[in-house]
Amino acid sequence: MNRQIGFAAALAVSFSLSLGAALITYAQGAPQASATPTIVLLPTNTPRMRPIASATPSPTATLFLLPTNTPRASVTPSTSPTSGPPTYTPTSDAPPGATWTPPAQIDPASQIADHYFFQRPISDQNVNYIAWTYPYGNTAGGRLQVHRGVDLVNPTGTDVLAPADGTVLYAGDDLSTLYGPYNNYYGNMIVIQHNLTDGAGQPVYTLYGHLSTVDVAPGQGVSAGSKIGEVGGTGIAQGPHLHFEVRVGNPYDFNATRNPALWMRPYFSFGTLAGRIVDAAGNLLYDATLIVEPQGGTSRAIRYAFSYADNSVNGDSVFGENYVLGDLPAGYYQVTLSDNGRVLFRETVYVPNGRTTWLEVRAG
Repeated sequence: MNRQIGFAAALAVSFSLSLGAALITYAQGAPQASATPTIVLLPTNTPRMRPIASATPSPTATLFLLPTNTPRASVTPSTSPTSGPPTYTPTSDAPPGATWTPPAQIDPASQIADHYFFQRPISDQNVNYIAWTYPYGNTAGGRLQVHRGVDLVNPTGTDVLAPADGTVLYAGDDLSTLYGPYNNYYGNMIVIQHNLTDGAGQPVYTLYGHLSTVDVAPGQGVSAGSKIGEVGGTGIAQGPHLHFEVRVGNPYDFNATRNPALWMRPYFSFGTLAGRIVDAAGNLLYDATLIVEPQGGTSRAIRYAFSYADNSVNGDSVFGENYVLGDLPAGYYQVTLSDNGRVLFRETVYVPNGRTTWLEVRAG
C-alpha cells in the first residue's frame, strides 16, 4: 500500500467504515548527528511528540489496545487511496536504457547497508505501493491498533505474489492456529519461510493476511513472483486489501515483526528515508511528525514521516529505526520537526535512487 500526497490531504484521509465514517490522520536506521536547525515558524497544529522512557525499543512487546480495549481491524479505503505519486507510474525495475546519476557529493555516513531482498507482493499492473495512511508502527492518529505490517489496497481477486524464494510454512485460515492477538484475525492467510536471515542471523518470514483464496500448501516451495493467493477481505479486514508482514525469529509471534518498507526494493529512481527521532537526551520520541519537503523547484509533493506509535514496535534488528518513509522520488529534501510552531530540527538531505538514507532527528 505507498505514494505521495499533497499537503492538505497528508494528515487526513477519509475512509468508509462499516461502523460509520471516520477521519484517519496518519502517522509514519547508522545514526548521524544533525545540523543546527534554522528557526522558521510553522503551523501551530503540528502533532506533539511524546518521549519513550528508554532509548531502545522494548524487545518484549505487548499488544497495544485502544480505549475500547478491543483490537481493531486495519481499515481500508473504499476507493483507491491518494497516498501515492499522482503523476508517476512507478515500476519495480528500470525501464530499458534508463540511467540514474546521483549528485557528486553524498554523505557516506548517511548510507546504510540495505537489505532489499523482496520484490513487491503485488504486480506492477496493480496497486503495489504501501498505503501510507496506516503505515507500519502507526495507529492512524490513535484510532486503530498499532499496525504490525503494511497494507496494499486492491480489489478482491487481485493476484498475490511471493516476494522471494522460500517454502510455505502455513496456508489456510487462522481459526485454530494463532498468528495474531486472537483467532480469525487474519482470516485466510499464508506464511512463507525465506531462504535468508536478517542482520542478526534470524530466519525471515513473510505473512499475507485477509486473502480470498489460498493457492499454495504447507511444505510447498515457491519462487519469487509466483502466485500464492488472491486479495480478499477475510478476518478483521473492513475492505479488500493485502496485509503484508515481515517477521523474524518466531513466525507465530505477533510481536516479531519488522518494517516491510526496509525489505521491499524501491521503485526505479525512488529511495527511502529512515532514522530515529529522539529528544535532546537521546530518548526515542513517538507519534512525532516529520515534514519532508522536496527541494529544487520540483513538482514532487510534500510527504510526512511518522515515528512509531510506542515502544512495542520493533525497529530493524541492525538499524533500530523508529521511522521510515519509503518510495520517495530520488532528490533533495528538507526535513523539519516542529512542535506547536517551534522548529526543533531542520536539515536538508539527499535520497538517492534505490538506497536508504539515514537521518537522526534530534529535537532541540
